[in-house]
Amino acid sequence: METHSDNWQSHTSSAHFTLQWPEPRPCLSSAVLNGGLVSARSLINLRVERDANVPLHTPEQSLQQAQQRLQLPDTCVGMMTAASMASLRQSHSHIYGEALAVYVSCGLSNARRAGDPCDWKPTQAMPVGTINSVVIADLSFSTAGMVELHGLISEAKAAVLQDMNIRSPVSGQIATGTGTDACAIISGSGAPVRWLGKHTDIGEHIARQYMDALRSSIDAFYC
Repeated sequence: METHSDNWQSHTSSAHFTLQWPEPRPCLSSAVLNGGLVSARSLINLRVERDANVPLHTPEQSLQQAQQRLQLPDTCVGMMTAASMASLRQSHSHIYGEALAVYVSCGLSNARRAGDPCDWKPTQAMPVGTINSVVIADLSFSTAGMVELHGLISEAKAAVLQDMNIRSPVSGQIATGTGTDACAIISGSGAPVRWLGKHTDIGEHIARQYMDALRSSIDAFYC
């Protein structure tokens, strides 16, 4: 177990990345397992095989089994990726005297531009190649601020892909993400923060930290 804050712990292996903390925290995410706004005590980013055939279990079941195997406390927020866990980048900092961290794993085989023609049907397995993003802080974010930060992370991701000329194989245009990205914002119980947009110093701080982490991952694995 790797500890980067008195208030949360992380662990990385070739098969997964996990976070856990002792008391429930607000988490707003687009995760497969326990997505939306929940009170959570752990998070898993689970690696799955890129060329797997029709799965024996649903994504939710696979994540729940991994949670049980790793003894992660409820409620657990679960993401999946086919990207190597070696792509994971971690960035730790402090702002307003409180700990803050960014974690991002990156796969780009599923790169897409918003508005690209739809190329998936419900009878098919979901395409693979995912940018999974996590921001966790000891600061207490407002719910509106967490939504705002989700948007900011999406913009920061699109800016990096533009800077690095990552293109959608469907349209040939600059990608804005992948078709299966997930993002989680995990708040704490420290100093309250209402707004996290581009006009704020914390918005600038998190965006720069996230962009550096994502750029490092793409540099190492795709350039």
